[in-house]
Amino acid sequence: MPANIERARRLLAEAGVDFVLSATLENSYYLSGIWNFGQEIFPHDDQFYVLAPASDVTAGVVVISAGMADLAVEAYRSITDVVTFGGFVRAAPDAAPLTEKESFVKAVTIDRPPAGSAFDALVQAFAVMGCTKGVVAVDERGPDRDLVNRLRAAFPGIKFVAGTNLFRKIRMVKTPAEVEFMISALRANEAGIRAVCAAAATGVTERELQLAYRQGVLAAGGFPGICLLRFGRGMALGQVTPGEDELRPGDYIFMDVGATYKGYRSDIGRVAAYGEPSKKLRDLQRASLAGQSTAIEMMRPGMMPGTIFDAAVKAVRQAGIPHYERHHVGHGIGIEWYDAPSISPGVTTPLETGMVFEVETPYYELGFGGAFNEDTVVIQDEGAQILTELDRGLLIVPVQ
Repeated sequence: MPANIERARRLLAEAGVDFVLSATLENSYYLSGIWNFGQEIFPHDDQFYVLAPASDVTAGVVVISAGMADLAVEAYRSITDVVTFGGFVRAAPDAAPLTEKESFVKAVTIDRPPAGSAFDALVQAFAVMGCTKGVVAVDERGPDRDLVNRLRAAFPGIKFVAGTNLFRKIRMVKTPAEVEFMISALRANEAGIRAVCAAAATGVTERELQLAYRQGVLAAGGFPGICLLRFGRGMALGQVTPGEDELRPGDYIFMDVGATYKGYRSDIGRVAAYGEPSKKLRDLQRASLAGQSTAIEMMRPGMMPGTIFDAAVKAVRQAGIPHYERHHVGHGIGIEWYDAPSISPGVTTPLETGMVFEVETPYYELGFGGAFNEDTVVIQDEGAQILTELDRGLLIVPVQ
C-alpha cells in the first residue's frame, strides 16, 4: 500500500493525536485505498470518512454511502470495518451463489442495514474503533462544514482539533510505491504530449490537438485531467478553453497538461515550435530553462523553498528576461495537484528526501505568448532526480 505509515505515526505522536478522521476524497483515499468518485460527482454533498488510529492510519473504519459501498472491495486489507449509510437497493436472492466481492457488499449493505445518515454511521465508526477519549484530528474541509461542532456535541470526552495541515504534512513525503504511481501518471502525460506533436499539422485546431492529447493519455493507461493548450500568442491567455484557432507554420504550441494514475497526479508542460522557431521564442525558452535548471540543481534535503525561488528568478533575469517576476517556481504533487510545500518566497518548510515536485519557471507575455517548461523531480539524499523523460529543451515539430 502507498501510505506513509511510519511518517504518519511519528508526526501524529509529535502532535499528540490519537486518531485521525478524513473527510475529503484525497485524504480518505490515502487512508483507505478507496477512490470514491461519488465525491467527484457530488463534491459539496457526498460524505466519505475514514476514522483511523495514529498507530496505523491504514487500519481504520471506512464510512461510505450504501450506493458507493461496492468501491470498498478495493480497500486496503488492513481496513478494520466498513459502515454504510443512506438508501440504495441491491437484491441478493438466496438461491444465487455469490463471489467473494459480492458477499462482502451483501454483508455491509444488506446483512447489516445502512445507517440512516452519514453522521449516524460515523457514530458507529467511533464505537467500532473504541474511540471514546483522547485527541482526534479532523480533516475539516469535507462537505459537512459543521462536522467538528457536531462531533464535539456527540463526544464530549474527546478533543477534536483541525487536521487538514497534519494530513498535508504527512503526505508531503512519498513512499516508493507512491513515486511509482506518479511515474506511471507522468509517462501517460508524456504520451499525451507526444501524441500532440505527432498530430500537429497545418490547419489542425487547438481543440483537435486537445483531443489528441487526451487520447494519448488514455492509450498509455492514464486518465486525462487539465489540458491547457494554445497556439502562439494564445499562451498568454492559456487558461482559456482551446478553440478553433488553426496551426500555421511559425506558430508554437503551449501545453500545460495533467494526467492521473491510481489517484496520483502528473502536471508537466512544454512548448513545441511548429517549424523553425523565432529567435525571440528561442531566447525566452533558454532564459526560462536556465531558471528551472537552477532550481532543480539546488533542490536537496534541507534546502528552503524560498531560497530556491529567489535563485531561480534571478537566473531567469540574468539569462535574458530582466523584468521576470513569478509567484512560485514549483509545487509539490501527489494525490492533489498541488501538494505542500510550494517553491515560493518566504516558504520555510525544508525539503525532505521523498518529496516530489513539479518545477517550472513560466513566462507569459501579452501580445506574444511566452515560454514554458515544467518537469517532475523527486528529492533524493544527494539531490533532485528528474523523472521526466521528454527532452527539456524547446520541442520542434516539422511542418506538414
